[in-house]
Amino acid sequence: MEGHVGGVPAGVEIDATPAENHGVETTPVGAHGGERAGAEAHAGDAHRDSSHRGVAVLLGLAAILAAIVGVRATALSSDASDMWQSALRSEVKRSAGALESLRYLYQSEVPPVLTILGTRIQEAELRTAAATETGAVADTLTREADVKANVLAAISSTYELATHPAYALPGGGVNLGLRLSDVRNETPDLVALDPDALQAAGDALGAKAAAMTLPLLPLGVAALFAALAQPFAGRRRELLAAGTAVLTFGALAALAVEALA
Repeated sequence: MEGHVGGVPAGVEIDATPAENHGVETTPVGAHGGERAGAEAHAGDAHRDSSHRGVAVLLGLAAILAAIVGVRATALSSDASDMWQSALRSEVKRSAGALESLRYLYQSEVPPVLTILGTRIQEAELRTAAATETGAVADTLTREADVKANVLAAISSTYELATHPAYALPGGGVNLGLRLSDVRNETPDLVALDPDALQAAGDALGAKAAAMTLPLLPLGVAALFAALAQPFAGRRRELLAAGTAVLTFGALAALAVEALA
């Protein structure tokens, strides 16, 4: 009887080559799980990158819009200041013109015209008195009246206020208000000055500048939401959505102020 080696009959050869799997490939345990974990990690990184970009975009847009609105409000305020200064200069210029017209009328025309009017009254009274007298008294009064008449003839033609029928009043005086209006109309550029209109325009621009600063509040809130979205990753999507909504509202508010105010 032949001997046995390790339970195998002696003389029997044992093939140590590993058995084939009959065309079935084997995959190491945990390979699919590793690939899935890698894909999820890659998707998470992409989501985080997208979130970070959203924060940066929202902050950038808020800063740009705030700068534009701030510059526009500053420009409107500057225009309003220019209008107010123009109104002040126009008021000073108009007042100076009015004072000059008054000065000319009451210092240059009224005194000699009062002299002329007084001389006319004196001439009329002398002739009335001469008509009631006779002889040398009547002759003296007549000669005095003639002297007054000669003085009137010499100086009356120089002053339109004393000779123009439009300025004569029924009672014998002159219409100083009408003459002042005519003197002022001799400088139409000063009469045409309207500081009140410039003041109103400045007020409107000032109100618009003040209104233009209001959209800066929602723009600042949008920037705050973007800043909060950075540390609070769990609420980042909601914070970015809220910030975008507030940013849109601020931009529309600025456009409304620009178009309607």
